[in-house]
Amino acid sequence: MIYGVIDIGSNSIRLLLSDGENALEDKKVIRTQLAYNLAKSGKLDEEAMVRTIDAIKELVGYAKEKGADYVWPFATEAVRSASNQEEFVTRLKKEGIDIEIIQSSWEAKLGFSGAYYGGRVAVMDVGGASSEIAVGDECGLQYAKSIPIGIVKIKDVCGEDIEKIKEYIDEKIKGYGQIPEFDTLISIGGTASSFAAINMQMEVYDSKKVDKYTLTYNDIKKAVETIRVLPMEERNKVKGLSMKRKDVIVGGGILIMKIMEMLHKDSIVVRESDNQEGYLSYKLGNLVL
Repeated sequence: MIYGVIDIGSNSIRLLLSDGENALEDKKVIRTQLAYNLAKSGKLDEEAMVRTIDAIKELVGYAKEKGADYVWPFATEAVRSASNQEEFVTRLKKEGIDIEIIQSSWEAKLGFSGAYYGGRVAVMDVGGASSEIAVGDECGLQYAKSIPIGIVKIKDVCGEDIEKIKEYIDEKIKGYGQIPEFDTLISIGGTASSFAAINMQMEVYDSKKVDKYTLTYNDIKKAVETIRVLPMEERNKVKGLSMKRKDVIVGGGILIMKIMEMLHKDSIVVRESDNQEGYLSYKLGNLVL
């Protein structure tokens, strides 16, 4: 069997093709910025919806061309929090595509399930409109929390005003409350993998090198300080930085750093396996938390 899992994220739409145990190719990603202006308007932008629906249709078609027996799309915070979510879901239904909207209580759990590989860890997932932290070990989860802050929301609310970003993040991450003790901080999502690629000066993105790569707080700080003073067109020259993320990378880096400060950790381990693998385990009945 071949399975396709499509993550309808706030910044990008991603496809995982898997045989149930192993990925069959690198994840296919289309950036649509579904959460554009969501923080200000409370609803999904019309052009963003059109871009996203087109991307989902493209990825569903691609998965079927590759022989997928099942294709399962799921949506997260951008759709979950939008006042016009029903309109978005209905428009996809008219295209013959049904989606599942993952509740915030499950989003952190799915990320943990996909990224976990042993020990007592925290898994941090910095997304476009929400960010999750989950803590657990081989016995299961002890903590899981999603809060409505992400790289697209930071850009919409703060732009690249550093002090404003820091104040906004400091206030929002209070929502995590008391987080249990753990040994290793794992980070999933495109922001963390982008900083790994930048730190390795990658000309061509290599997911195998990124997976389980260790980044320090100072690695991220140095990259943020270098990038934030560059005009957008100059950021095209930064090795490892995807042009799809050049306008959100500064806020994303500061968010990761602020969470690291809160958790008193000076390094993260970047994982390529994430909530898509967790969602696949859930659909196949193998999710253990």
